[in-house]
Amino acid sequence: MTITLRDVSKQFVRRSRVHRPLYRQVLGALHGHLQPEGTVALDGITLDIPPGSRVALVGPNGAGKSTLLRIIAGIIQPSRGAVTVRGKVACFFDAVAGGAPALRLEDNIWLYGALIGLTRREIARSIDDILDLAELRDHRDARVEQLSFGMAQRLFFAIMAQTMKLDKADVFLFDEWFTGVDQRFKQKGEDLIRRLALAERTLIYASHDLDLLTHLCPTAIYLRGGRMRMFGETQAVVEQYTADARAVA
Repeated sequence: MTITLRDVSKQFVRRSRVHRPLYRQVLGALHGHLQPEGTVALDGITLDIPPGSRVALVGPNGAGKSTLLRIIAGIIQPSRGAVTVRGKVACFFDAVAGGAPALRLEDNIWLYGALIGLTRREIARSIDDILDLAELRDHRDARVEQLSFGMAQRLFFAIMAQTMKLDKADVFLFDEWFTGVDQRFKQKGEDLIRRLALAERTLIYASHDLDLLTHLCPTAIYLRGGRMRMFGETQAVVEQYTADARAVA
């Protein structure tokens, strides 16, 4: 398996500015009542994802999708359980997090490309291809802060796509990557990911765009309240998720 999770849970401790008197904290500890307050983001997730899988993550806001992706990426550690990921991971969560809005597009390609593992030679050879894919060649001297949100998303998606073209990772993790782009470019990006997602590459994609997930990923994980409700064929998972959403509404 490329990704193995065993009883993975994550609790985020909620910090408060209000502190109880020391004597109350000591008494609470002595009687076993002193428990950290927090939010359970994931609760007992067990998964096996083989190489070459394309897996969707569905669920309402706060279901634990982003937390699960970040645990797989190694950005955060689980509170309990074991995670094994075989191969190099490339994660694409917040495009602008690795960028420099005050710099030109070409400068951002150098910066962001280096952050996600491209060599200097690979970046130099890829600049025009990246700008062409993003449909931003005429804006190469503009600063990122001068772009619309959708245009910036296209730029960083094109840099990401280059890592797939150059086979720079084994596992690719996406979190709402096509937010803000128009339908035509979304379709273009979807088609590109499908072509580049070769048999040995694993892709996990979290999104609220259920049509995108159904087209892109044959298998899906349904999270709700930090627990895995369902893991199976994407269409069946999406139908269950939408039925649950209607029942709650």
